[in-house]
Amino acid sequence: MRKAPLLTLLFLFGICIVAGTSFSVHRWAHLQSDTPHISARADGPAITSQAYLYYVLKESQGFMVARAPEGSSHQPLSAPQPITLIGSGFGTSEADAVLSLQLSPDGRYLAIDGTRPDAEWVWVFDTQHRKINPLPSDAQGNFLRWLPSGHTFLYRPMFPVGPVPPAKVHDWRATIWQVDAASGSHKGIDLGVPSADLVDAAPSPDGSRIIYSTTAGLSLGSDTWLVNSNGSARKHLFKSNGLEAINALFSWSPNGKNIIYERLADSATPFLNAGLWLMNAQGTQSQRLADTDGGHGYTPSWSPDSRKVAFIVRTNPQDAQANIQSQSLQSAINVIDIASKKIYQIASPRETGMQLNTNPTWMADSAHVTFTALNPPNRVLGGTLHYWSVSATSSQVHPSAMMLGGPIAHVVAVS
Repeated sequence: MRKAPLLTLLFLFGICIVAGTSFSVHRWAHLQSDTPHISARADGPAITSQAYLYYVLKESQGFMVARAPEGSSHQPLSAPQPITLIGSGFGTSEADAVLSLQLSPDGRYLAIDGTRPDAEWVWVFDTQHRKINPLPSDAQGNFLRWLPSGHTFLYRPMFPVGPVPPAKVHDWRATIWQVDAASGSHKGIDLGVPSADLVDAAPSPDGSRIIYSTTAGLSLGSDTWLVNSNGSARKHLFKSNGLEAINALFSWSPNGKNIIYERLADSATPFLNAGLWLMNAQGTQSQRLADTDGGHGYTPSWSPDSRKVAFIVRTNPQDAQANIQSQSLQSAINVIDIASKKIYQIASPRETGMQLNTNPTWMADSAHVTFTALNPPNRVLGGTLHYWSVSATSSQVHPSAMMLGGPIAHVVAVS
């Protein structure tokens, strides 16, 4: 669900198995997260003023793109209506998985990052013309994040599709590509390391800078960097070593002043707890704030006023099975007030009766959150989720969550 848009963290540096289902080791957009993630916006004023939430559903013939009108609390107003199959038989195997689902800031394009046993692909769905195509067409790789305006996204190229023309050789020396979803054209940013070393990258709210992290492999820690979006003025911020050493899931505050991120365990055990960290926009004054769920790709979510952050925590941290088995996770949603560092819980299995409570989406008032709750999804049928609304203010010691509408079945991912 909302897993911010980006890479399959642990897969990138080889410390985790590739996800076997749409709800296993996913990065940041599935039913276990998102990202990124980001509510769907209007498909374009020339077509309609209605905003939509987008989904991928599990159908017998493969994964299906669907959408539902979005309500004022970022909840669907009806059951998602199927639009088109992703195609090429994607979703007919239990080994196929959707890793992230993210709508572009202008609402024109939906990026679908999916993995199959042999490769990872990005498909782009044109929301106005209802067409879907793999983009870029000449590469296999990972969707990272949309740039903050328009419909250009950051992409991690891994393998070329077919021979590389001489004129394109320089692109394959780049670490990140910027891909135009309308034309499929792309240009590279050379970050001085191969793309295989990239863990995560996130643009600033004004699009002028990119924070990113790299690693050379298991037990080697990670390095965090800041660079201008055109590739200039690359600056090394810090290196992380030890158990919590893989920096990722970067999230800039809406006002651009701070960055929340996670330090994941540099370990072959995929789902150990991680640390939630804060630094300023210059990449200094880092401080650890809390324990947070690690390895599932749940990106921390800033409130619109940049004062609070919602994040996912394990409610069964002592369960060793949950360290290695994704479906053993039990999760709740915590909120931290950045100024006071006060932490309080707003949703858990106790209130919803469901094992997984994820995907916190802030309302414009920065006082309420809509989230999703579900039990571990079925590998064949997908998952059934419910939308809930809850107050996210510290004045309510035991906030009362309210269910929004009925269950939605067969869901693989949601924007």
